[in-house]
Amino acid sequence: MNNDERVLIRYVCDGDMRRAQFQARCILGAITSQKDAAFRDDMIRRLETRKGFVNLPDTLKGLLAVDDSDVFPEAKFLLRKTEAEATEKTISLYRASERLASMGIPYLPALILYGESGCGKTELARYIAHKAELPFAYVRFSSVVDSHLGGTQSNLAKIFEYVRTNPCVLCFDEIDAIGTARGQAHEMGEMNRVVIAIMQELDQTRNNAIIIGPPNRFDQLDPALVRRFPLRYELTPLSPDEVRAFAHRFFRYAGLPSDGWVDEWCGKTFEGAVPASTVVRECTDVVVKHILQEEAET
Repeated sequence: MNNDERVLIRYVCDGDMRRAQFQARCILGAITSQKDAAFRDDMIRRLETRKGFVNLPDTLKGLLAVDDSDVFPEAKFLLRKTEAEATEKTISLYRASERLASMGIPYLPALILYGESGCGKTELARYIAHKAELPFAYVRFSSVVDSHLGGTQSNLAKIFEYVRTNPCVLCFDEIDAIGTARGQAHEMGEMNRVVIAIMQELDQTRNNAIIIGPPNRFDQLDPALVRRFPLRYELTPLSPDEVRAFAHRFFRYAGLPSDGWVDEWCGKTFEGAVPASTVVRECTDVVVKHILQEEAET
């Protein structure tokens, strides 16, 4: 068994079918023998036509990543009161927008999730997509920027054209970089035009999508851009109690017994409030060490 096959089996055993499908597509794409060509082509066609495999047009590759949201690891996701309220209200607005569409009334469900880096803004956006039963579309500002005059606006237009015809949750990461308040001395010219362009695209995107902006610096967003997001929630670092609750869920999800040692480990590893990403990293290190130990013993 080669490493690609091991990875595929691990994804299947973990229930991560999105990554399993992607890995299967990579394995099939590497098949070059003529006798397996028919099987390869048939399997690739099945993968690309089944629900869960999102095949983007060439014009969007490198700009936008779209994942099926059917599979989400809820068992290890810590849903706090703020996250639960943000999810419920966002989905309620989306359902309302669907009814408004039937009346010919335009409305865009849009949400800003702000807070320091690593507090789980993007993960919550994925969870909202999962609960809304919509694909999760992710775009990072750095991938949209084009040094050619008008290139960035053209890339934005391609992304929003896709969103307007393909219902999804669009997570616009680094929106505080693209949405910096107009008129700041160091952000004149081209960037001002980009801010105006994204607001125009938002104004033309109605009813069939949820737009989520997860800035690290909410205070840097242009007020006119903020007004286009009716919902705004701040995500904070995990408290010590929340860290322990998250660690227990994470280790149970990974198949490690979590009784008797996790609370003490949390107390030694973390101090005060901690970003969720830090807890994930430390918990993952523990799981990796456990896996390596198991493999060494076999």
